[in-house]
Amino acid sequence: MDSQPVPEMDYRTRFKGFLALEEQRTKLVEEILAKLDAVTARLDTVANESAREASILKADLESEKEARRAWQDKSATLRDRLSSMEQARFVLVLIDADADNYLFHEKYLSRGLVGGQAAADQFMEKVREYLSSLGSAIDDPKTVPVMVKAYANLSGLAQACVRDRKLSSVGDMAQFWIGFTRRYPLVDFVDVGSGKEEADNKLRKVLDFHIGNPQCEHTLLACCHDASYVPDLRHHAAQSSERITLLFAGHVRSDMSALGFRATRLFEPLFSQNNSPRVSQVPMNGRVRQLSGSTIQQTLDIITAEASAPTQEKPVSNCGRLRPIFRTAAGKRIDKVLGVEKRLLQEMRERNLCSWHYLRSDCQKSSCERDHSYPRPLSPEQYDAQWLVARQGACYTLRKRGDCDDDQCMYAHGVP
Repeated sequence: MDSQPVPEMDYRTRFKGFLALEEQRTKLVEEILAKLDAVTARLDTVANESAREASILKADLESEKEARRAWQDKSATLRDRLSSMEQARFVLVLIDADADNYLFHEKYLSRGLVGGQAAADQFMEKVREYLSSLGSAIDDPKTVPVMVKAYANLSGLAQACVRDRKLSSVGDMAQFWIGFTRRYPLVDFVDVGSGKEEADNKLRKVLDFHIGNPQCEHTLLACCHDASYVPDLRHHAAQSSERITLLFAGHVRSDMSALGFRATRLFEPLFSQNNSPRVSQVPMNGRVRQLSGSTIQQTLDIITAEASAPTQEKPVSNCGRLRPIFRTAAGKRIDKVLGVEKRLLQEMRERNLCSWHYLRSDCQKSSCERDHSYPRPLSPEQYDAQWLVARQGACYTLRKRGDCDDDQCMYAHGVP
């Protein structure tokens, strides 16, 4: 069957249909492109905002890092300061030495320089004993530094003792306080001169200065004889009662006992039991000659000159074995290596020799209980053995200050 020709109208109709489809396709593409442009614009906005926020967060992070480093530095500084404060802790002892209650016993006063040293040793021993009794209130009662300050009118006190035949001369009193002061680095006697309240005022001001210091762990006060101290102590009782102890000796005023402070009579045996009247500023009944100004000045000169002069000690002939000082490359002090036989080391331990006396110079400590009778000098082998015995104790200066530059120090510093 023959095919029929397609009418011309059918082609035109079909072509128009194709044109309509092309127009729809174009509109679809344009619509898609428009939406794509909108999405891209929004994405760019979000990306820009994210970048800005990231920049801000990065800046905040750097700021936090710097702040953290600053706090770390501050923390290290505070730790160093706390360590320094810990090392600077001390116990304060204040004595109104003008008072008859706190006049040291004649067995000390009459022996001058040696008596002063013995009194200082006994007094410090009592301080350590009392601090140990406080328990946890004092961390290290056997080693915490103790600062002792005694105040008196030296010439008036000396005249009163001479008048009452406790001393044969004013010079004995001066020598006593020289020995007392020189015995320990932090022990001082202060001559306040004549004046009714000079010692009292000095003691009160020093107490006021130190009582608020957190490094002052405890204060011992020897001033329980005088009512003039009561108002000041009553002021401290409300805030610092746990950090103050009153040293009772002889008669104690009732208003002083009522303050509520800790109190002890542990120190009473050190003071005179046959109390003389409180130091007078003038002679009584003309029986005691008033010292001339030149005599008083000579006494003060003795204290000034002798207190500043070193004790005359005779060095041991072979003390040079203690030198030189050995240090590591970093500058840390170390001890010299000593070759000592165990038998000899044990023998020297059993002799109980005074290491200072046999390794360094004459022992000036009157209370030393170690042997000083063994012949000097020691042989080189004995010397080194005794040196090892001494090294059983660590160097106090090294522990407290971090270094020791004493080329005669015989204590332990560190192994090579």
